[in-house]
Amino acid sequence: MQAGGEGAQEGRTGAGRRTRGMGAREVGAEGERLATTYLRRRGYEVLERNWTCTAGEVDIVCEIEGTVVLVEVKTRLWREVEDGPLPELAVDGRKRARYRRLALVYLCTHPEVEAVRFDVVAISIVGRRCAQVHHLMGAFAWDD
Repeated sequence: MQAGGEGAQEGRTGAGRRTRGMGAREVGAEGERLATTYLRRRGYEVLERNWTCTAGEVDIVCEIEGTVVLVEVKTRLWREVEDGPLPELAVDGRKRARYRRLALVYLCTHPEVEAVRFDVVAISIVGRRCAQVHHLMGAFAWDD
């Protein structure tokens, strides 16, 4: 995945919830909760979570400095730091194409929005208490 030029930010946050024994859906929901908290703390206004349409679902729709951002959240549980592949690697060409289709629907249903940016927030939950956040701003473009 190409980090589209705008950059990446990293951070750590307390996972806050027991993660052992969680199913994939619960891990995803916890990751989206952590990503929402992370984005708000960095000045993003969260407009919607789990925005859905006929083309699928956007995990988080937010805005910062007049830019609407469609965010894909990828979360993985690790026993130790760097225990597995980076979560952001799961955002493959098929997922990026789906987000482009979602963006077209979003723009059609929100005529006040002129453009969107595609971000990925990758969360690695390590153990019970620590989560590493990697925010890829402008993670991909319309023509990748």
